[in-house]
Amino acid sequence: MDKKQAWIQMVEEKSRHYLNLGDGGFDERMKAHLLECNYEEQSVTYAFETQTWQINEKGGIHGGAIAGMFDTAFGVVANFTAGENEATTTDMTISFLRGVEFGMTVHMKVYIVKAGRSLIRQRAELTDAATGKLLATGSGSWMPL
Repeated sequence: MDKKQAWIQMVEEKSRHYLNLGDGGFDERMKAHLLECNYEEQSVTYAFETQTWQINEKGGIHGGAIAGMFDTAFGVVANFTAGENEATTTDMTISFLRGVEFGMTVHMKVYIVKAGRSLIRQRAELTDAATGKLLATGSGSWMPL
């Protein structure tokens, strides 16, 4: 198996593992699933379905739930990027550009910017799956444990 095939297999296995731990935890409740990965651009895309527990007082999706989507996607990517170790969030910044409405399916494309030994840097874009419109962007660092 070449490096590209091994990377794709690792993305698929780790995504399946971390998003379906069976513990009822936050990442599992986000109901994300792997949509695609691109070895050449070092990106991984996850799909999220909006859910009733994420609704804010105006009927849209709460900003904290959107931040949770970023942290879930970033965390899975950081955990397989860290290799044998897992990784933990050290900082994360989210810019909200448009509202996310209940009933939307959104796509989160995560780019591995730098996979260092002490920090993993990532950035991501959240888009409306139906229209392709950019809804939010994010970036942050994860520390391998």
